Amino acid sequence: MRAGEDGFSLVEMLVVLAILGLAAASAGPALDTLVPARRLERTAETLRTEIDLLRAEAIRTGRPMRLALDGPGRLVSSRPGAPAIPLPVALRLDVPAGARVEPGAIRFRPDGSTSGARVFLTLGRAARVLTVSPLTGLVAEGMP
Repeated sequence: MRAGEDGFSLVEMLVVLAILGLAAASAGPALDTLVPARRLERTAETLRTEIDLLRAEAIRTGRPMRLALDGPGRLVSSRPGAPAIPLPVALRLDVPAGARVEPGAIRFRPDGSTSGARVFLTLGRAARVLTVSPLTGLVAEGMP
């Protein structure tokens, strides 16, 4: 370059890189809260879809279906050939006392009704609750 031409000096480029580094470092904590929340949303959607599929399968086949939690972080369904779905969140399933179903399971009847349940999903500070209606088998999602 000849003297007088436009351009950036090494010092100017180092200052810009330092500012970008500071901005990236300050964005890290914000991303830490976004990633678990997004993972929780995906898990809630996966669980909701599985519940809807089992309900539809019970109605379609006229046979009762069952969704059960087996061990920490695993979701097991009774659909033939369906593998266990790994869940990357802490999960707790509360089934109503009068539901007459084993703990940690939701039973789907051929008419679309269920034993009912509340599924609590938590990951870090983020939390979701899925409520399965005993009358309709439909799922409502909310915050705890």
